[in-house]
Amino acid sequence: MIRFEGVSKSFGGARAVDDVTLDVARGSLCALVGTSGSGKSTLLRLANRLLEADEGKIRFDGADVTNIPPVELRRRMGYVIQSVGLFPHWTVERNVATVPRLLGWSPARIGERVAELLDLVGLPPGLHARRYPDELSGGQQQRVGVARALAGEPELLLMDEPFGAVDPPTRRGLQDSLMAIQKRTGTTILLVTHDVEEAIRLSGTLAVLDQGRLLQTGTPAQVLTQPATEAVARFFGGPLLGLNRLKALRVGDRARFAAASPDGGDPIDTDATLEAALARMVAEGRSFLPVRRLADGARGILDLADLVRP
Repeated sequence: MIRFEGVSKSFGGARAVDDVTLDVARGSLCALVGTSGSGKSTLLRLANRLLEADEGKIRFDGADVTNIPPVELRRRMGYVIQSVGLFPHWTVERNVATVPRLLGWSPARIGERVAELLDLVGLPPGLHARRYPDELSGGQQQRVGVARALAGEPELLLMDEPFGAVDPPTRRGLQDSLMAIQKRTGTTILLVTHDVEEAIRLSGTLAVLDQGRLLQTGTPAQVLTQPATEAVARFFGGPLLGLNRLKALRVGDRARFAAASPDGGDPIDTDATLEAALARMVAEGRSFLPVRRLADGARGILDLADLVRP
């Protein structure tokens, strides 16, 4: 869907992005992670030409972005930022309708799209469409921001720390909504976050940046079990890296189905994280859990020792 080929960007002689090559596959969610100043947001803004690359090429659906007029390019890409940026004097429905109106959609089509998206992000239009941004909570405003970014049916959704300004419970709910939206729509998402747990939970691919350079790409499980450099290991927890691995690995990765399923307690599903399994063991004072494989209903066991084996 979008490919960065040897892309670099400098400010005042300092390279913010340094020779980055990265492929983001259609329908995937790729999280750009790294410490502050690592080049995450700069790379994101290069994608929709809010910034222009000094070197290299960026291809969007096969085309060089410099050959696509910026306005057209941005209409094909949704953009969500931490501060939301809703128009305060417009209602929720008018905010969401911004891009469809620019695209010249009919009023009927716009109305249907707005209602569909407000339902999708968990804001029933009958309750929220006529409200103004200052009448909403921070989490509700973020949901409107996501709906607005999706309104024009973008091929790519760019998200820059979209949930960084909300409290942890609201953030978790927004993450759940984003996963549901991505699963339902198949929209390609490029997400900037400094939050390790958020990156592991949401992404299919991690791209780890440091001082403008791309250090490693891979699934969360690949990156956390085989960090390419000390900097990658340090970012994902250093001495606590092992605990963060439990967030990236699933019960199905470690469960044993040849073993007899133990009695007692409801089985944990194979798609649950090892972190969730450990939390349940601690809460129940047990050193094992019965397991159910979702694909065929097969039963197995997950022992505490399974969590720590290589």
